[in-house]
Amino acid sequence: MARNSEFYKGQKKRRNRVLVPAAVALAIISFAVVLFYGIQKYAVITQNRVSVRLPFLTGEESPLSASDDETALELETTDVSIIYDAPDYSSVEQKVNGQVPPLRAIFIASADISRDKIVESAGRLIKGNALVLEMKPVSGALIWDSAAPVALSYGLSGDPLPEDVRAALSAVKEQGVYLVAQISVCRDELFASRSTIVTLRNKDTGGNYTDEGGAWLDAYSMELRRYTVQLVEELYAMGFDEVVLANVQHPMLPEGVTLSYTRDMSTPPSAVNAVCGFAVSVAEELADRDGYLSIYINSAPSLVRADTITGQDARLFLKLFDRVYYNTDRYAYTFNLNDITPAVTAGSATDRFVPVVINYLPDNSERVSWVLIDREE
Repeated sequence: MARNSEFYKGQKKRRNRVLVPAAVALAIISFAVVLFYGIQKYAVITQNRVSVRLPFLTGEESPLSASDDETALELETTDVSIIYDAPDYSSVEQKVNGQVPPLRAIFIASADISRDKIVESAGRLIKGNALVLEMKPVSGALIWDSAAPVALSYGLSGDPLPEDVRAALSAVKEQGVYLVAQISVCRDELFASRSTIVTLRNKDTGGNYTDEGGAWLDAYSMELRRYTVQLVEELYAMGFDEVVLANVQHPMLPEGVTLSYTRDMSTPPSAVNAVCGFAVSVAEELADRDGYLSIYINSAPSLVRADTITGQDARLFLKLFDRVYYNTDRYAYTFNLNDITPAVTAGSATDRFVPVVINYLPDNSERVSWVLIDREE
């Protein structure tokens, strides 16, 4: 019969044989880290090598002592700030050759586009050779059923261009009439009402920035730039020989008003950076375009320099676009032409600078470019 033990024998504790090596490894790693960061101040950099000089091994009093041909460097924590320079558009190279046909055109507003108006205007071109059709006014309403992706995304496409209008345009073009489409860019009520990601906003109120002319879109907006490129390509496909971009500008702000833009930037936003950046971006996207591409300027200062209010610069525009259009009159035109001529480094200033005049043609109208707007006096 088995004997019962009078005492309970406790279980032997298992020794964790992994703990000791892990603790040793951790201590070694910690020591290595401390040693690595601790000896950095003893780094000595010469022209040919980098070495570590420890004073307790070399007998030197200072860890930073070095021979005459050596440079001792003590590594310290330094506060670093990055400063970005504002874009400099003066170095942009000439992108167009300046060779453009003369343009002597009658302007047809969007509300007046019809078969009869096109035929009647083409018949009046005794001194002229072209028609300028306002295919997108400041309202933003397109005069055709655009299939541009941005137009479809925001419901911006218009009604189909009537067949008789298409036929009239084809007919006058066969007769040798040069066709230009004009589109408003930074003034667009419809786009502003459909999207908040393209508009300039009043920083104080948070709402869309508007003035007596309506809502303003932000030239910094990449969506606006894409939309502009898409519309231009579509107008070329419709048979237009040239597209002119109107209202590519920054608004003139009342005192005390500041704006919020659609993009975060490394440099302070400005009218010049916004508008000139837009011009460079769109012109590059349309570098292989199927027709001529032109742009309006809206202030006398921009004829000779970058205008800090509108953001426009004719000197840059003439490097990127085939023509520059300018609203003026028959008397001021001569002075305007003299102002802008030094900026025309390719081609003829009388062909590439286009005065847009109301009712009265400039002098020498048979030898210079112009756009005539009919208006009741």
